[in-house]
Formats: sequence, structure tokens, C-alpha cells
Amino acid sequence: MSILPAEMRLEGKHVRREPHERVGRGVPRGWPVLASYPHAFGEAQEVPPVGIGDREPAPPRPQGALEPHKIPEAHKPQPMSLLRAFLPVIMVVAILGMVALMVLSGAQLNPMMLMFPLMMGLSAIMMFSPPPGEDTNETRRTYLRHLAALREQALANARAQREHELHYHPAPQDLRARVGTRRMWERGGEDPDMLAVRVGLGNTALEPGIQVGDPGAPEDLDPVCAVALRQLVRAVNTVGDMPIVVQLSAFPVVQFLGEQARDAARAVIAQIAVHHGPEAVGLHAVGLTGAGAQWGWTKWLPHTRNIEHAQAKILLIDGEVDVDPALLNQGWACIVVAGAVQNADLAKRAELEGLVLRCGPKLEVETEDGVEVLGVPDRLSEVQAELLARSMTGFKRPSSHGRSTNDLRKLLGIGEITAKELARQWVPRGKRRLSVPIGLSNHGAPLVVDIKESAHGGQGPHGLCVGATGSGNSHCGLWLL
Repeated sequence: MSILPAEMRLEGKHVRREPHERVGRGVPRGWPVLASYPHAFGEAQEVPPVGIGDREPAPPRPQGALEPHKIPEAHKPQPMSLLRAFLPVIMVVAILGMVALMVLSGAQLNPMMLMFPLMMGLSAIMMFSPPPGEDTNETRRTYLRHLAALREQALANARAQREHELHYHPAPQDLRARVGTRRMWERGGEDPDMLAVRVGLGNTALEPGIQVGDPGAPEDLDPVCAVALRQLVRAVNTVGDMPIVVQLSAFPVVQFLGEQARDAARAVIAQIAVHHGPEAVGLHAVGLTGAGAQWGWTKWLPHTRNIEHAQAKILLIDGEVDVDPALLNQGWACIVVAGAVQNADLAKRAELEGLVLRCGPKLEVETEDGVEVLGVPDRLSEVQAELLARSMTGFKRPSSHGRSTNDLRKLLGIGEITAKELARQWVPRGKRRLSVPIGLSNHGAPLVVDIKESAHGGQGPHGLCVGATGSGNSHCGLWLL
């Protein structure tokens, strides 16, 4: 993390540096801190909710599969016919016979007669020359140039795919840059990416990747071109350093184990706090004293103040702290555990119903078949987490934060209908494809229906709209279309 100058302006708020004392637990001298803490600048700054259609657009995902040209056929020498094999011998004998006849006849030779042996000799040379056909080396060079261009396109698609995912799931160290911007608290309680958090970086498939059709029998393909295509597919069809995303609402318990368990849990809590507003997610941390003092930074988060009013509640437990069993059954959307837990029931629940991640040099997940390596875990130090939490403490939602408009254009994030606006709306939406708002929830947030198949993260392609005659069934269907 870079050190800021002694004085600066940040969103209109004065920031100063304390050079001769430590500010808060674990904040070293010389680091920039807010002049004071909650509501230090008078009235807290309000952050209005952002509809899913009003979000800052993500970099577009690559579209269209990459299809290589057909692999050239292997060069097969043609068998020589019997007539072609004996014809040169016949021509040589004829030439020798004609020369002998002219010499032994004793007659005066006509110069034109010498043209016949020359013509027959050239014919014999043409018979011995290789048959006409394609140049194998040139065919291979052409195909390898095509694969080189295809490789560059695949690498460009990989970069675009990575930038698209990092737009939604940035590195934990980059979260602080979103505080005070339109990107802070952009996810609502009804949005499809609610409680989707990044836990590390790993490999994923290139989408869309290189699609190779049926090339035919291997023995009929040119071996050099076939091997080059196989190596290209193996090299570029996997994208590295991609965010590994976990949907917390799908697991009642998510436990982090290993030497970097608490750093990984801090990264997850920091993402929840930056991406979701206090009305969407409430946080409650257990273990603020003793072994859990390192979680004291959570008290600066607005999400810990009125968690009973939040749509989803997250419970954070330090593994070394003994937890009251009654606390575990209070309607938590997810329980995040950092470290080996002492409560046997909670440990069993995490093993049977939850997700257990091992955070060390590598990020591993425990499955029924054993331990599977996912990639590299995210980490956030205690100092970084506290600086992030303190920078968010002066923000709040407006007292009336509901999204009260049900105008279709507003729900879709469309302003004035222009050619430029339509071009922006028609940009490929990636994971948000086939998801549309059909109204407002009880909390005033857009009610989104995602008709993708469940395997692709949607709610399924089938639905039923029930209502009496004249209640608006047809209008609902037209709205969806």
C-alpha cells in the first residue's frame, strides 16, 4: 500500500498524518488517518442506492468462439503405375536405337534428325521428375501462421475476460479506492451478485475458447499441423489469475483454516462491506477481546450498527473464541469462521453443510474426494482492514433508501434514448444476460428475474405468472420481453 503525503484532499475531507504516535491498534506511525472518527466531519455523507441497471458498465466480455481452420491432410505419395515405370526404359532404348541407326547407315546426317534424340531425352527427363502437387512445407508454414494469429486473438480474449471479472471482484488491496465512489455499496439485497465474494485467484476456462470440430482420423492429418493445434489449445484455453468467487448465501457456514485463515477472512469481510450497503448486509463479529482483538476494526463499519434492519446478516467468528450455541441459530445468511473452531457442533456443521477452505501458500477446498487445489488465497492485513473500515465510517444510506420508481427505463438504467445509449445497453452482459427487472421488492429494490438455466446461475427457463383477468398478466409478459 502506498504512503500518502502529509496533507491531501479526499472527497472534500481533510486528511492528516500523525508522525509521532500510533493511531489505533496496529496502525504504524506516519500512515494517513482521518482527523477524527465516526461522523468526524459533521453530518455523515449519504450514499444513495444504485440500481443494477445504473451501475458502471463492466469491460465487455469477448464474444464468438474461435474456430481454427481445418487441419491439412497428410501428404501421401501416389503409387507409380507399371506403364510409367517401364516407359523410361522404352524411351532410352528407342533413343539409343535411333542414334545407332543414323551412325551405321552411313548416310549424310540431316541436322534436323538430331532434334529427335533431343526431344526423346527431354521426354525421359520429364518422366523421371516428381509428379505435380502441393508443396508440403508451404502448406505447413501457412497453417502455422494462421495458428499464430489465432493465439494472439485468444490471449486478447483472455485479457478481456480477466478485466471483466476483476471489475466485479477486485483485489482486496484495491477496495479502498472504491470508498466514496459510485462503486461503493452498488449491490442491493435483490441483485443476483448479492453476497458473491472473491476468495482467491486461480485458473478457469477461456470463454469462449478455441472450438475444434471433428478433425477426422489422426492418420489422415498432417502431423506437424495437428501437434501445433493441440499445443495451442492446451496453452490458451485456460486463463490464469482469475477471481475465485464463492456465493456465501449457498453455504450456511464458510470456514477458513490454515496459517493465512484470518487474512483470508478479513478479505471476505472487507468485500462484503464495500460492495453491499448496511441496509443489505449486517455484520456481527464475535471475538473482539483476547484472541479476537484483531477483529476490533469491524466496529468502524456502518454494517455493524443496526444489523437487525439488514436483509441478510453475516456472523463472523474467530475460531479461538468459545461461542454461545444460541447465537448460531439467529437467522444468519452465512457464518464465517476464521481458524479452527472450538464448538464441535459448528465444526461438524461446517464439514457437512458448509465450505471448508485451507489457506496457506495455496488455496485448497475440502471435498468428499479429498483436498482439491483451487489457486492462491486472497489476503488482507489487519492494518489494511482497519484503514479501510475507518475510511467508511462516515458514510450512511439515506433515511429513505428505497428505490421507489417502477419506470422500466429507470429500472434498466436507460436515460434518454439515443443511438449511443442503445449501443451501451446492447453490450454483451456476461453473467447478467437474460436477467431483467420486473418490478420492485418490498424493500424498494428492483425485483430481478433471471431466466437462465440453473446450471448457469439463473432461476430456470420456465415460470408461471398467476393473476385474475385484467390484473396485468399480459403487461408482465410484455415487460419481460
